[in-house]
Amino acid sequence: MQISTVERTRWLGRHVKRLSQISPAQPSYWVVLIVLVLALAGCGRSAPAPTDTPMPPTDTPVPPTDTPMPPTDTPVPPTDTPVPPTDTPMPPTDTPMPPTDTPMPPTPTPTKKPAPKPIVSIPRGWSPIMNERIGYSLAVPRGWLIFDLQSGQLGQIMGWLGDPDTAAQLQDFLKTPEGQNAGHLAVELNIFAQPPIATLAGVYVLPLSDDISQERVKEWLASAIGSFDMFDINLQTLEIGTTNNLPSIQGVGTSDLSGMGGFNAHIVVTALRANDAAYILLVATRAEAAQSKQPVIDQIIGTFRPE
Repeated sequence: MQISTVERTRWLGRHVKRLSQISPAQPSYWVVLIVLVLALAGCGRSAPAPTDTPMPPTDTPVPPTDTPMPPTDTPVPPTDTPVPPTDTPMPPTDTPMPPTDTPMPPTPTPTKKPAPKPIVSIPRGWSPIMNERIGYSLAVPRGWLIFDLQSGQLGQIMGWLGDPDTAAQLQDFLKTPEGQNAGHLAVELNIFAQPPIATLAGVYVLPLSDDISQERVKEWLASAIGSFDMFDINLQTLEIGTTNNLPSIQGVGTSDLSGMGGFNAHIVVTALRANDAAYILLVATRAEAAQSKQPVIDQIIGTFRPE
């Protein structure tokens, strides 16, 4: 059956509309290609018209035949019936490629590594010490005397004990900006010793920025400990490491306090790095008792943390 040009055009119109409805949001260049192929195949040429031109006469009589010959003007079926394309149309080769000079996304700014959380262990029955003003906590064995240096209690006691000069020096220091960073002092008494001190622990907080290296803090700590005016501390070791899950600097030294009516002291200093500060814990005990006191010193250090 012959399909007229009008019918082909309508058929193409319906299919173009259907293809457009299938993917309205997608690029339609492949739809255009299909439509062009179908249009060229079905509508580009019409079927040849039949001819009625008579055959030339011939003198040779043609024997009659009863078999009717098919009419010569039977229309020949059109040879240009549209054939569906066998090859899927390829996308145009001139599809614009993305520009090669597309700016690269900016390199993300490295995020600051989260600060480690301190991990401490407080023995049962120990006395907790919390300083909210400069932000730290620790614990000492039960029975130790605990003084907040900013309260003036220690200066009063020292004055009562007959050492007004040292008490005055302490009060003057605590009034300075540096003195405001001094925290608690805890003392273990030994009534049979002279002076009656077995062990003491004190805290000082040094504000500093995170970009200061541990090596630089180590140098400062060594210089500060070595420049005490009241007595000399001889550092034996000072090492960078980790304490209570925080970056730390720990050192061990000795000091001869006998000239001040004291004793030879074994000193352990621990500086924890956190919150843009160095939290410094100094623990001192009598040199002759250092070995037996070391487990208690380690436990005190194990309770120390910034808050």
